Amino acid sequence: MTEPYQAQQPQSPYQPGGPVHPPQQYQPIGQQDPGSGQPGHLPPPPAGASRRKPLLLAGVAFVALLMLVAAGFTVYEGFIKEDSGLAACKRLAEGKSPDGSVKGSGDLKLTEAEYRQTREVFEDSRYEDIRKHGTTLIDIAWRISQLPKGQESDAFGLLTAAGTASTGLQTACADQGVIIKTNVE
Repeated sequence: MTEPYQAQQPQSPYQPGGPVHPPQQYQPIGQQDPGSGQPGHLPPPPAGASRRKPLLLAGVAFVALLMLVAAGFTVYEGFIKEDSGLAACKRLAEGKSPDGSVKGSGDLKLTEAEYRQTREVFEDSRYEDIRKHGTTLIDIAWRISQLPKGQESDAFGLLTAAGTASTGLQTACADQGVIIKTNVE
């Protein structure tokens, strides 16, 4: 008996008499694709892909802008802006106070605002030795200025430390090219 549904052997496109399939070719947009069943329509792009690309580009642009701003700030702080401690050294060499004000008429009392302002000048220095000796010197000057009347003799122990800090600050400033002369008369 013959089988009504005989299995057909698959034919190779290279065998004579077999179906020939042309290679798929590029179809320009808007032309009919015979396999799609819809003339002139392409399938819509995935919904998330169109929104992700602008967000990704905006994110990359934002990060690049942040890096540019950080690099500019670093260059400004490191090379363009004068160091506050070095500026204080220059003011001291000119006979002014470290914070830029003209020295008073021998009044050794510091106000709290003067103390904080002068200490901040040295604290903000990027030179460790200027920062160390400058803040030590202004701290000692503050302690001496805050001694009650009649107890100025207690400052004798602080004067030795003040001399050491002053010499250290002069050396630190000289290392940066600023010579502070002491007025010994």
